[in-house]
Amino acid sequence: MVNNSKISRICTVPSLVGDCGEIQELALVSGAANLEVQQAYESHDTATSLSLGSGSARCYKLGPCFDSPSSVEEDNKPVAARLSKYYPSEKAKILVQNFSSLVSWHSWCKNSSPVVGWHLPDETYCNWVKKLEKRLEQKWRDLRIYEAIMLSTRLISFDSPLMSALMCFWDKSCNAFLLPEGPMGITMEDVVAITSCSPVGIELSTLGTDPPDVKNTYLGIGVSSYGNFVTRAMALRDKEQEEMAFYLYWICKFVVCNRSVMVLKGFQCVAETIFHAKGPIALAPFLLGLAYNCLGNILRSDFSEHVSGPLWLVVLWAQAYFNPIAASSISTHLQSPRQQKFNSIYSYGDYIISSQVHCEKTFGECFNYLTDNKRKRQGEEWNPFLKREFGADWFRTFTLHQKHTRDEKDAWKAVLIARDLPAYFSPPSFFLEPYSPNQFARQLGHLQSVPVPFYQTINQPWHSRNTVAANVLKHAEKDYFIRKSAMSQVNQIHWFPSSDHAFDFWWLWCWANVASYVSEAKKHFVSKFGNGPRKMHKKRRATRTQKLQRGILQLPSPLFKYILEFCYSTVSVGMIIYVDSSKA
Repeated sequence: MVNNSKISRICTVPSLVGDCGEIQELALVSGAANLEVQQAYESHDTATSLSLGSGSARCYKLGPCFDSPSSVEEDNKPVAARLSKYYPSEKAKILVQNFSSLVSWHSWCKNSSPVVGWHLPDETYCNWVKKLEKRLEQKWRDLRIYEAIMLSTRLISFDSPLMSALMCFWDKSCNAFLLPEGPMGITMEDVVAITSCSPVGIELSTLGTDPPDVKNTYLGIGVSSYGNFVTRAMALRDKEQEEMAFYLYWICKFVVCNRSVMVLKGFQCVAETIFHAKGPIALAPFLLGLAYNCLGNILRSDFSEHVSGPLWLVVLWAQAYFNPIAASSISTHLQSPRQQKFNSIYSYGDYIISSQVHCEKTFGECFNYLTDNKRKRQGEEWNPFLKREFGADWFRTFTLHQKHTRDEKDAWKAVLIARDLPAYFSPPSFFLEPYSPNQFARQLGHLQSVPVPFYQTINQPWHSRNTVAANVLKHAEKDYFIRKSAMSQVNQIHWFPSSDHAFDFWWLWCWANVASYVSEAKKHFVSKFGNGPRKMHKKRRATRTQKLQRGILQLPSPLFKYILEFCYSTVSVGMIIYVDSSKA
């Protein structure tokens, strides 16, 4: 890493190039563009960081980024207009811009489980966790999955008004919510805070790409529904087999949230890896990739129920970042995080669930809150997990304001480096989801400038999410490790979530393109579904007796009276009517 008084390059990224030529051209034609960014493109470096200030109060721009998107080209077309292909996407418009094509948006809230794979723990599963916890707690802590396993026993409520409004602004191309304050999204740090899962360790990205090894130790129960699997697994006499069966069940139901509602053999390799692991499992990148893919598929499938992915993670993230309008207010209702009743809080996800209070709100109120351009975030509002009050011991020391150990530096690299994240639901179906932290610089304590689009993604065209081959998945992992090793250190920075003039000017132009649709979109949603989607209860099938009663009540009154007299002269046993022969 090259250091001087003005510039600090934080990583070098040799990578597959998608729209590199076009973005490089944008960097070159912009007269006031960051010179370091231009040099980075020329040498295929894709992440730079500019140090602003001196001493301990340094602020960094998370690159790659532009300094001045308002530069004018020869044809008098501003660079900001050239970037409209990416923000907002011209080829994959957000829902607020494409509301006329909406068909099934109201189905989003028809019950408490918006997708088939929504995780709902039952008593049997919770008892299974308690049983294994007595024997495996320390191992789970060493693997950094203990808090996530405990979180899987919690009942997570779906916040339908907030989520239905928030989904209107999800850009499935850049994996961000496009809001008046700029792009916001789930960062790797957010996943770590909510679940206490590790961002580094044994990678799960390519475990499903290889055929099973003959040395596999898991004998397997076979493909089975969740309920049957738990019953059979708990009855296993071999403790090792039961433990691996648990990991397989936990991955399928809680992490992947498989839409088939089945325990699949395709994740057997993951279960075995967890069983044999001696150190941390890098579960956070896997979870984040699955969450991104889940949100994109919800829009691509027109809000179909049959979508896999940890949607619960998105709900908890939304309730933390938008707590004034969320069902839980984690900043108001818990003044002292060390209260007695919260002694067993395992992670911020657990904290959000435990602090939930009933909050009456409508889709319209949430929509208005999200589109309010007068609302300004400041300081810690950009990161509700900054204080590190909950979570595993290693997470509480995972801060920006102190000298880092080798493990902590490695973890911060995983948070700050752009990469293609793995997402697979039933191998060999593999997908890659781009993670671009330069879009969320303020959430990571940096100074936000105009983010260069994630041209390093393998997805081609850049806005698509097509199935990729196993060797491509391996290449993405190798590419990430190369860039990670090139990042020699992580600078100590001052928490300063703000934006520069270039970003403010650029996003004012970008949001104007979205804002022109907001009013009409809201009218469309409200006129079609009232004040937004509401819960719809399925009608129960009437019993035979109820049908008989309804049929009798619809009869003319003389006939109704005759039938009643007949019924009084009968003896009813169950559903069979016996006629009294003495009065027949």
